[in-house]
Amino acid sequence: MKTFASFCVAIFCIAIIIPSQTKAQQTSQDYTLELARLFSQDLFESNGILFMQPVVKMINATSNSRFFSSAYIPQKVEKPYYRIGVQSMLGFVTNDLRSFTPVMPSREYNFTDLGEFIGFNILNGEITRLDTAKLIHYIFLNMMHDGIHGKNKGLIKTPNAASTAMGTGNTKFILPHESLDSLFKAHPLYSFPQIPQFLKDSINSAIYQFPTEFTLYGGNDLSTIFAAVPQIEIGSLYGTELLIRLIPPVDLGETVGDFAFWGLGLKHSISQYLHNNHKVAANFDEPINPYDIAVQVVYQGTSLKNTVGITKADLKANATIYNANIHGSYNFGQGFEAYTGLGYEQITINSTYTYFLPVEIQWQLGLLEQGMHETTPGYPGDQNPQSTDLTFTDTNIKWTIGMTAKFGNFRTILDYSLSKFNVLSFGLVYEL
Repeated sequence: MKTFASFCVAIFCIAIIIPSQTKAQQTSQDYTLELARLFSQDLFESNGILFMQPVVKMINATSNSRFFSSAYIPQKVEKPYYRIGVQSMLGFVTNDLRSFTPVMPSREYNFTDLGEFIGFNILNGEITRLDTAKLIHYIFLNMMHDGIHGKNKGLIKTPNAASTAMGTGNTKFILPHESLDSLFKAHPLYSFPQIPQFLKDSINSAIYQFPTEFTLYGGNDLSTIFAAVPQIEIGSLYGTELLIRLIPPVDLGETVGDFAFWGLGLKHSISQYLHNNHKVAANFDEPINPYDIAVQVVYQGTSLKNTVGITKADLKANATIYNANIHGSYNFGQGFEAYTGLGYEQITINSTYTYFLPVEIQWQLGLLEQGMHETTPGYPGDQNPQSTDLTFTDTNIKWTIGMTAKFGNFRTILDYSLSKFNVLSFGLVYEL
């Protein structure tokens, strides 16, 4: 969008603004702190989705389970019937969901990118904008690219694997000062004659004081996931049933936080158009033919608020979850019925994280006293929270097979679902 020539002029004009060395030294700590904040945010945004994606798959698969146990729905009934129960889901975490390949934030150097940080009024010869902190950040990302992918590949080494939220063990990015020094001196701008010395000194100082370790923290070491939700089914009218799920806002403790969940679904009989066993019935459980087919759509939502970690990071997340399925059942008589179904499901989670620099980074920068988690005299801690918005999505195709048995007014249900995240489900229902 902007020409190469105009940026040459802008770079040249940096040389006319040369503050004293004392000023550069006075602001070097500020540049280091700002670089640490920006790079921490880069790490969070580059790896946050990879870290949480298995959890998103898990939520999608488990929350979209235990919607159906029979495809039989009478066309209408003399009075409504109700199924009130608790549906529980046990998900199994496979090894591929426990780790991911971490990403080191980087950006390949491009001369024309410098316009993001430098502005020049060509009419009066004045620099209108010089964002030193963000320019240092840009150069730092260039250095990461060079040390991982460029001519100096190998000076920066990235871990082969890191833990997801379901795995265990911390992973560290190591940034040796010697490597950073070499990469900065190899950067094209280092030898550019119009770059003023104060800027080189500021970058050198920021790098020299920069933390050498950044940690990706491990997960909760999970092999299984258990969830349970109350569910009500009401029928029927025109061969249609209503499904309701609800967990009102509740504080589930320090690990989970404030949680709420709800769901609405409609199930419609296809069998009523195929055979005549869906006439008006006094009791909904009176099929004439043993086999039935139905379709169902369900919309669910959830919200979560929590404060986590030593730095008291705030998390706010809202999810929308969709499921559409077709399922069939076969009634053996004596209260036993088998069923199977194929479903498509989708989840979108919009989350906002507000967080401070990790404690170990605050130790390295001198913001907190070594080994202390709270502020002390002379150690104010990180006073500037950052905010990041992340959106997680997942889609899934699921095949379910199960069996149900009726004992009086009670019905027990057991099924197993095969998908990207396999789920064993159990339900206990009281029928009215």
